Amino acid sequence: MTQRPETIDAADRPAEPVVSRASSSPRLVAWRVARLAAAWVLTVAALPYAWGRTLFVWMMVGRPEWQVTVLLGVVGGLIVLATVGVGRDAAIWRRRRLLGAGLTATWIAANAALLGIAAGSGVPRAAVAAVYAPASLFVVWSTWMFSGPWRWRARLVGLVGLGALLAAFLAHFEVQGLSGDSRVNFAWRRWRRPAIESAPSVGASTAASPAGILEIDPARDFPQFLGPDRSAALPHARLASDWSARPPRELWRRPVGVGWSSFAVVGQFAFTQETRGDAECVVCYRVTSGDEVWTHADKVKFTSSLGGPGPRATPTVSDGRVFAVGATGILNCLDALTGRRIWSVDVLRDNAAQNISHGVCGSPLVLDDRVVVSPTGDGGPSLVAYDVSTGRRVWAAGTDRASYSSPMVAELCGVRQILLFNAAGLTGHDAADGRPLWHFAWTNGVATNCSQPVVHAGGPNQILVSTGYGTGCALIRVDRSADDTWSVEQLWSNSRLKTKFCTAVVLGDHAYGLDDGVLACRDLATGAKGWKAGRYGHGQILLVDELLLVLSETGDIVLVRPDPSRLIELGRIHALDGKTWNNPALAGPYLIVRNDHEAACYVVGD
Repeated sequence: MTQRPETIDAADRPAEPVVSRASSSPRLVAWRVARLAAAWVLTVAALPYAWGRTLFVWMMVGRPEWQVTVLLGVVGGLIVLATVGVGRDAAIWRRRRLLGAGLTATWIAANAALLGIAAGSGVPRAAVAAVYAPASLFVVWSTWMFSGPWRWRARLVGLVGLGALLAAFLAHFEVQGLSGDSRVNFAWRRWRRPAIESAPSVGASTAASPAGILEIDPARDFPQFLGPDRSAALPHARLASDWSARPPRELWRRPVGVGWSSFAVVGQFAFTQETRGDAECVVCYRVTSGDEVWTHADKVKFTSSLGGPGPRATPTVSDGRVFAVGATGILNCLDALTGRRIWSVDVLRDNAAQNISHGVCGSPLVLDDRVVVSPTGDGGPSLVAYDVSTGRRVWAAGTDRASYSSPMVAELCGVRQILLFNAAGLTGHDAADGRPLWHFAWTNGVATNCSQPVVHAGGPNQILVSTGYGTGCALIRVDRSADDTWSVEQLWSNSRLKTKFCTAVVLGDHAYGLDDGVLACRDLATGAKGWKAGRYGHGQILLVDELLLVLSETGDIVLVRPDPSRLIELGRIHALDGKTWNNPALAGPYLIVRNDHEAACYVVGD
């Protein structure tokens, strides 16, 4: 018996892609190939940057940059317009697998290269790229899925599958801000100790009522930013130089609230600033145990897309009081033993100044019966002095916008003055009334100066100034004539010591500092290059007697013997995990270091 073949109704047949036979027209083929080439160029040259920056900024601050998001939408839209329907050409459709493999390989290579340039320290770039590049294929499919005659089901399956890869990337990695050279710091999620998040009541101070009088020992204590005279040099301190026989001993470690402040240390107590939850806090810890003694909180919070959240300045301890200015401009005078607020003033509001990108960063300077601050605000004065007892404004002076350096005291040509490295350059102000005496223009393309000047560098009345962002350093000499006219002579300048966050130090006839993250030595007489070695990132240094302590950006403590001929490392330990921009503090044998989530104390001397 002959079996008749089964017939299938056309409606039950699976849909086939509809490929145009008009592809035989050379002009039409050339047009579609041109569109395809244009889309390929946009996909490789523009889409990785627009997508990567949008995603990474969102991961870092919780919202994307609207300009880059618009760029991403424009680039993606152009790719869709260029690719829609090109796969209906039979010649192109037959090569779809080859084209798809080539586009995928090129996309992964482009994104791996982008991460190689943009990724900072932390998780190795190769590990990030191995997950990120495949996960970002979601973007390629989103813009190219209209190029072929696929059914909507296939397009949605592709979106869901590649979206799962992107979700896996976000589940395993986080962005912890930028490094000092503006690279993206990736980290495994929940790899580090959490920072303290809770805070006491607003304006409250919780104290353990420590006993005793808080007197400062100039030879031992570290009462303010960068030490007793803000020079990052401690000539009377001593370190154990043989770390193989006597390595630093960890005394305690604890979580702290976010922020880039350092510690001021007097006697048994160490003072710093943190953000906890929605409050900015001044916190006192016990040096020998790390126990929290008291906390003062203000209901303010500062954050920036580049630097992240938290206060920047370091407290100053003087005459039993703690003076601390937060990133939003609140200057507090607190009792050092209890944390009780004596007075408070908002220095930005009080001086009609608007905050700038990284907030108020200059640490308070106590000079006689006044506390001097740099409001760091557009439209306000460069320096302002307040009465230490009442908080009453005594004087305001200077018209140049303050930057991120801190005021310091110096005696030049027999006259005591306040030096401030502001946005335009270095200015000497009269210590009595703040009036500008002289100015030396030294800045960069972004008007950002962070380092402290080095006074009497290589000779009396000479000052070494240094900044980052491509500018470098200069040695100047300040002079005062018989008629009280001030002048500044530039002895030399070059771009060989570009300190971005770090303050240089001077030992003998040479200066040492982190030149774009690499330790460098420079001859003070001529500015000639000595050497440049040791990639410590944008960390910080202290000159302790005749040794250098380097706190690297990745949290290593490195002991270096300064030598004009070469780099000599004497020892190294890993102290902190994650990005470390905070300055170290050394008081007696205790070295206290911190970053934006933890602090640790090491015994490094006798």
